[in-house]
Amino acid sequence: GGAGGTGGTAGATVFPGREHFRPGRSNEYVEMLGRQLVRKGYGKHYTSGPGPRWTEADRRNVEAFQRAQGWRGAAADGYPGPQTWRRLFA
Repeated sequence: GGAGGTGGTAGATVFPGREHFRPGRSNEYVEMLGRQLVRKGYGKHYTSGPGPRWTEADRRNVEAFQRAQGWRGAAADGYPGPQTWRRLFA
């Protein structure tokens, strides 16, 4: 943001729901997630992209981000939930 800023966060940062991040799914949220992972330095598993189709590379990048939060086990399964989304877009 600039000097003014809006004080709030963009509507795009509201978690869209787990159903968007499953094998075979293709949507704008997967690409949005991927771009943010790259911005934050968690895009190493992409060979091309990120794109709108959910792939194993997306899952592995999300998992790397989750592990960096100190999460383990089911909390770091590579599938984004509300907490992962909030931290990633914070």
